[in-house]
Amino acid sequence: MNLEQYRDMFGEEISVRAPDGAVQAWSLQVSMNGHGDWRVRLSDSGDGEWEGDGHDVFDAFAVARSEPESRGFRFLVVGARPDCWPSGMRSQMDGGLQVYVHYNSALQRLIHDLADVFSRRGLLRYVFAPAPISKVGTAQEQAAFRKRWKMRIL
Repeated sequence: MNLEQYRDMFGEEISVRAPDGAVQAWSLQVSMNGHGDWRVRLSDSGDGEWEGDGHDVFDAFAVARSEPESRGFRFLVVGARPDCWPSGMRSQMDGGLQVYVHYNSALQRLIHDLADVFSRRGLLRYVFAPAPISKVGTAQEQAAFRKRWKMRIL
């Protein structure tokens, strides 16, 4: 895909934990071409740059972050939580910018639903909203969790 075909949609900074434990601010750029393909470009504070393409922002982000994650970096955003991903309809509606929190058990879901009622926060989260290191994982862990979760409901 030719870079000129992509137009910038937005950019922001996200927090990334380095292998040494330091938290860094990385630049994130999201763009879309005229054919509906999404691109996420990540840049660290040095010379590092990674890109990922996907059918939505969430998938493009998973591709872009895979190589830095293999080197020990962790992305401190909701989109890097193993228990979060968009539904097919969300992906079509907003390009995967909002993800659902998926729970392993009915009890866990009930506890979180009650907390969400009191905090006025639903199950939807912005994919690049901050997340604590204790909640995030790698793109591989996310794919494995999703596979297990789908098998649970079949």
